[in-house]
Amino acid sequence: RASGIRAFLLSPGVIADPYRGPRPWPSPSSFLGTSGWKALVRMVSRPMHDVLTLGQCQSIKGFTRDNFKAEASQLYRQISQLIAEKHVTPLRHLVTEKALTEIKREAKSREKAGWGRIVWEVRDLDKPATLQGRMIFPNPNDTQMAFAQITVGFKSYQRYAAYDGKGRLVAGDPDKYVPVEDVWVLEHAFKLPNARWRLAARLPTVAPGEKAPGDSDDAPLISGWM
Repeated sequence: RASGIRAFLLSPGVIADPYRGPRPWPSPSSFLGTSGWKALVRMVSRPMHDVLTLGQCQSIKGFTRDNFKAEASQLYRQISQLIAEKHVTPLRHLVTEKALTEIKREAKSREKAGWGRIVWEVRDLDKPATLQGRMIFPNPNDTQMAFAQITVGFKSYQRYAAYDGKGRLVAGDPDKYVPVEDVWVLEHAFKLPNARWRLAARLPTVAPGEKAPGDSDDAPLISGWM
């Protein structure tokens, strides 16, 4: 029925100021030029972006910290299970266009490696940690068209096993749970009244201050804790 249809604004397809852990303070020598001062301004402004994002999210119906974390945990389980089971169609409603393209690419790589059926299970999923909040405005002439991006950290124990077409184990261990840490960016559009949180990116886990692939200190600024 029409009342059950969810519509989505096309995701901007970019992550605002990708999270990469606590950033080190600029070195004293960097203040002799402009790089140190630019880094300091960005470091000081990040908490303000977090607060602004949290304030904007209050306009989302039913938004609270606990409700968001509960929904984030549910999305983590649901999306991970669908990826393991190679169910692409339901993912279209749970992830952005760019995230779906990346998931499909990974699935193709696993198929080429001989992976067929995948068994995946998560247990002891900790309450997720909200790491960062940012706002992004793709159209500067339309401030109503805005997206919130919240970076969330997940810690859990997981087991997985991949089997080929003949049922032979080719990767993983069906009997072993291993600790896993994931960092996801969840995105929510503001212009649509029935929008929902969707996975926008799965970030690589990096050491504090280390730049993630494709990361840039000059990411589109934006505004944006909990």
